[in-house]
Amino acid sequence: MMVCRVEHNRRRLRMLVHVCESRFERGRGLLLRPCPDVHTAFLLRNCRAVHTIGMSYPLDVLFCDSSGRILRIVAGLRPCRMAREQRARQVWELCAGAVSHWGWRVGDAIQPC
Repeated sequence: MMVCRVEHNRRRLRMLVHVCESRFERGRGLLLRPCPDVHTAFLLRNCRAVHTIGMSYPLDVLFCDSSGRILRIVAGLRPCRMAREQRARQVWELCAGAVSHWGWRVGDAIQPC
């Protein structure tokens, strides 16, 4: 897992993203980790679906295409739920409320830098 900064519509944010690259890292994501703050995210590459089974807190989830364009936003995905987007190639997991904090919308471009 590598840690990078985040760029939103070509503007750097004061945020860190943990890039999960292996199958194990993608499968784990935020599972069994404390709830992150609004300045932390987990990026799951080669992923189209996430679940919150075993989680104790809700998540904001972003589904993006391969270039980082946001296709769908699921705000406040509660524990023991699942969300998927067939067109997605990467998924961002964030604490609930992070999407509204950063002002992200469908169509925006986000990526680690």
